[in-house]
Amino acid sequence: MTRLGLRPWCDGDGPRPGSVPVTVAVLTLTEEVNIARCLASVGWADQVIVIDSGSTDGTVKVAESLGATVIEQPWRGFSGQREFALRLPAARHDWIYFVDADEWVSPQLAAEIADRMRAPEGAAYVHRFRLVFQGNWIRHCGWYRGSWLVRLVDRRHAWFDGSLVGERARADGPVARLANDIVDEDLKGLASWLHKHVRYAELEQRRRGVPLSAWERIRRYRARDQADTRPWSRVILKDLVFPLIPAKPLALFLYMYVVRLGVLDGPAGLRFCFFHAWYQVAVEGLRAEARRLSPAHSHAQEANDVHRAA
Repeated sequence: MTRLGLRPWCDGDGPRPGSVPVTVAVLTLTEEVNIARCLASVGWADQVIVIDSGSTDGTVKVAESLGATVIEQPWRGFSGQREFALRLPAARHDWIYFVDADEWVSPQLAAEIADRMRAPEGAAYVHRFRLVFQGNWIRHCGWYRGSWLVRLVDRRHAWFDGSLVGERARADGPVARLANDIVDEDLKGLASWLHKHVRYAELEQRRRGVPLSAWERIRRYRARDQADTRPWSRVILKDLVFPLIPAKPLALFLYMYVVRLGVLDGPAGLRFCFFHAWYQVAVEGLRAEARRLSPAHSHAQEANDVHRAA
């Protein structure tokens, strides 16, 4: 066992290799460092499909060597790529389990999924994930307790919401909870993590678009349909409360590090909270730049220049 109290599933654990009637879908882009561990940990599934969007390293070669079916598909965005995987004719099963390339499945989680698939109910299953950041499980910071994600879905009753970032599965039916967690442990290092979050900040800036009034946010919250699988508490905090808070980066840092006890996660927790505050700075900076470079702003600036010249 690791410091997490968990280790990846491997041949010799239950359930038996290839015995669970599930299609595992793994999206990849240059994940040679992570992919072997990920695929080895889902060897209990009857089928594993890797959807690769143009890897420039040995990702595809490693995946094929481990018996996965590899399908090349240019990037459609996070929701679009998952929706593509969900509708693949090559998938042998209607129950699809999404596992990211930097994640791994424990024997406990594999056994629980196998048990549920004997008589599946509802439209989807949700579980939490344990995020490992710089070798440390982030137990606090408000991260782990609210980390519920829908990953195991019946594709006949589920779809993805089209979000640019933070995509979520939506389900037309009951969503049950799994007791065991998946583990997110990226081996590519901090520089890769930071580069990835710069890209996320760009997408988040586009997603937020024009700021909404408080009444419009409330209206959208009330119109939220039952297919939305996000926890209600997270929707309220993210969609209603957080947009109203001034000095968002500082407020987020204090909330994560002090209120949600990120201090208990040690030096890694401090850096984790700091980088999330930095992420908010990046998003707000990109939004300000987008407003400055918008056509309306450019035309107004040109008019001012002409007026000053006259």
